[in-house]
Amino acid sequence: MLRLSFNWGRVTTHVMKPFFILFFLILQVPSAFATTQETNDLFEQLFEKHALVMLLLDPDTGEIKAANPAASEFYGYSQQALSQMNIANINALPPDAVAEERKLAELENRNYFVFSHILSDGTTKTVRVSSIPIIYRDEPTLFSIITDISDYRATQASLWHYQNRLEQMVAQQTEQIATQKNHQLIITSLIIIVLGAGLATMWFILAKSRRTEYELQLERKRLDEIIRGTHVGTWEWHIPSGELVINERWAEILGYQKHELIPASFETWQKLCHSEDFARASKEIDAAFSDSNPFYECEFRMLHKDGFWVWILAKGKVMEWDRDHNPIRMAGTHQDINETKRLYLQFEHMAHTDTLTGALNRVAFKQRADIVLAQARQQGAHFALLFIDLDGFKKINDTYGHDAGDSVLVETTKRMGQSIRNSDTLARLGGDEFAVILEYTSHPEDAARVAEKIISSLNQPFAIDDQQHAHLSASIGIACYPDHGESVEQLLNCSDAAMYYAKKSLKGGTYAVCDPDNHATTSNNRGKQSL
Repeated sequence: MLRLSFNWGRVTTHVMKPFFILFFLILQVPSAFATTQETNDLFEQLFEKHALVMLLLDPDTGEIKAANPAASEFYGYSQQALSQMNIANINALPPDAVAEERKLAELENRNYFVFSHILSDGTTKTVRVSSIPIIYRDEPTLFSIITDISDYRATQASLWHYQNRLEQMVAQQTEQIATQKNHQLIITSLIIIVLGAGLATMWFILAKSRRTEYELQLERKRLDEIIRGTHVGTWEWHIPSGELVINERWAEILGYQKHELIPASFETWQKLCHSEDFARASKEIDAAFSDSNPFYECEFRMLHKDGFWVWILAKGKVMEWDRDHNPIRMAGTHQDINETKRLYLQFEHMAHTDTLTGALNRVAFKQRADIVLAQARQQGAHFALLFIDLDGFKKINDTYGHDAGDSVLVETTKRMGQSIRNSDTLARLGGDEFAVILEYTSHPEDAARVAEKIISSLNQPFAIDDQQHAHLSASIGIACYPDHGESVEQLLNCSDAAMYYAKKSLKGGTYAVCDPDNHATTSNNRGKQSL
């Protein structure tokens, strides 16, 4: 009797191979980078977006921890409903049949099981369940991929049906050959047609398998590109021994090759870290050890091989504890934020500094004045505020031009800065108006001496070019805390009024002390006058 047979083991191998590759990708990526938050996000994105039906199960109870959208579409339940079910609610096989299938898979050396699952509409599907144990969110989890093989099984049954039918037909025709030789050609043709149909079916299955394998290769390539695109240094610290395992990028950030820093240890990081930043970073690490903050994150400077400091953003988490809840292993990343930090400090400086003169601007002056006022209230101290307006500056602009005016403003700022202490504050409020805070100045006479010094420095000629010189002076109003006001606004208003009095009533080039009772006293190098 003619017997037809097919190599089903080879077909199964080709069908299963893409899913084994996907298992390998999912297993290997988390195991290599499970210490980073970015890898957890990558795994969850793959879980949520992949077209394969995926479930996360409790290996002990069979409870469904999570289901992806593909699982929700396949079973007909919402993701939330699935996460509240047990796998036993879906499995149509009784427990003894499930156990029998597991034994059969072990005997056949299979890493998958074939079950019958019930959908929400009562339909039963034959599925292949491929499961692997993983650690997800620090808990043992069974990661399962469910593949609908109902059509495949139907095709398989159909092929076996054809095979049995052909065998019967061959047997019948063989018995009739002696008497019906004329029918032999018809029977042979029928056999060829059926075989062609079987081969066509197998070709279709193999082609589909190759396409799936190709798509999985593309997916793996995209995953590799994402990992390379993170461009961060990774580290793993064995806390009891101090051993530090780093990748190539960790060393490259500091200008080294990895082999130059191996063997690395906690002391390697401490030696390269800025001493001021190390104390702050150590506090953040201690916080992560004490569970007060589950994630470690800190910015600090590390010494580059070429001798300059590089700003690093470090992130990490304790990944392993002993029985006494002492940290054993901590892992994380290093990211080069040097350029970002430089731009931030530059923008911060620009936001608080007058771009022309380099003195503080109005906003920064107000912030500094509030701080000085708060300290004075707390300590019972005194300070003085000088409001300065330049006399004759408009004439310089009109005569020599704005470039010359800008040059005079820069020189004016320099001279005033040399006339006050390093602890005092100088700011340009706008145009030709300036202000000075004299900390710990108890008497108006002390502030007056500083005002005279500023006026004297500005009375010196300003060089416009090699042959021309401009002349400038200043009118200054003085207000003292707490005698002339209890707030920064009151002190500014009072000193502004005193300055106006010095400019208009005293013809400028002198100072006036604020008097809340609408009186002012003035002094210059020609003597004292009172109003």
